[in-house]
Amino acid sequence: MRNMVKNFSSNIPKQKTRKIWMKKRSKHWWNTIVKSETFDDQMVENFRMDKQSFQFLCEKLSPALSPSAIVVREAIPVDMKVGIALYKLASCAEYRVVGNQFGVHKSTVKKCVYEFCRAVVDVLLKDEIHLPDESECLSIIRGFEEKSGVPQILGAIDGTHVPIRPPLDGGADYINRKGWPSMVLQAVVDCNYLFMDITCKHPGSVHDATVLKDSYLSINIDKFKFPKATINGVEMSAFFIGDPAYPQLPWLIKGYTGTLDPVEDSFNAYLNRARIVVENAFGRLKGRWRILQKRIDIDVKFVPHIVATCCVLHNILERRRSPYRETWNTDTSTMSDLLTQPASTNITSTLQGDEIRNHLKLYMAQNFPLIRSIKSNV
Repeated sequence: MRNMVKNFSSNIPKQKTRKIWMKKRSKHWWNTIVKSETFDDQMVENFRMDKQSFQFLCEKLSPALSPSAIVVREAIPVDMKVGIALYKLASCAEYRVVGNQFGVHKSTVKKCVYEFCRAVVDVLLKDEIHLPDESECLSIIRGFEEKSGVPQILGAIDGTHVPIRPPLDGGADYINRKGWPSMVLQAVVDCNYLFMDITCKHPGSVHDATVLKDSYLSINIDKFKFPKATINGVEMSAFFIGDPAYPQLPWLIKGYTGTLDPVEDSFNAYLNRARIVVENAFGRLKGRWRILQKRIDIDVKFVPHIVATCCVLHNILERRRSPYRETWNTDTSTMSDLLTQPASTNITSTLQGDEIRNHLKLYMAQNFPLIRSIKSNV
């Protein structure tokens, strides 16, 4: 009997000691090339910012991105996390491609992108994107008046559609009027192409006027103190400007539509000189962060974090005068041809908004030469 037990136990295979296994990947590009002194010029192309701005970002986000004290494997340092996330946002490459570039697994890339975007939103959003205070308002008004001649403009409002991968449940809601899935990004931009307010939570089928109604700006508009000035003997509060997709309100003025007389057409031309800043801001935003040009291969619930992160980074880099390459605009134009932005539809005006616009129209006609808008020249 003892021999039987002995023989039986000897046939049981011995358990092998488990080892933590990880495929070896090369970090040569990051450790050797990126960190070399000769990489400065390529820094802008790969990460869309100069080295000083990159270091500034790492310092700001270090408390939020530093690895925990207890780790099983070698932790990803903060600067590498930032680099991985920026490379993804700038190139819109697949997780696998980014992982191969940095020598990490694709799941690590995804984790870095999510951590980085959450950190940017939690740490930097409120400081970088906010409505202006009194002194900032006056500076912005002067900036817009220098650009257009129109007084009391505080910002330009517009929307753009960001391509997404729609969810299986309710995906039809995300199909915009051009027939492709998107989320709407609405932004208020100042005279220096900086975002002052953003809203990105609505499916592509939602009208711009509805997005405006749900925005932080609209909800808190009664709390905002608009600077006032006397224009041709009439006290007038500052206002934002938008395209025909928005309702005309006392605080939101848009151009004339329909059959226009020369004075109305001229007013539109001057107003468009100011409103172009929001279109330029969107162009520079998408030029830097190409992930916003193609279908974002990320869960639709996290897309607002991606968009908000790109807007925050845009403001930081514009304020720091970080280089922007005009060749990036070519990429944006190419994608715009493939995914045409949905056209806006007109919304009715309020009487008070019309009175303000008419007064501005007369002021411009009395103080500036009549000019023709682009549409009237076509």
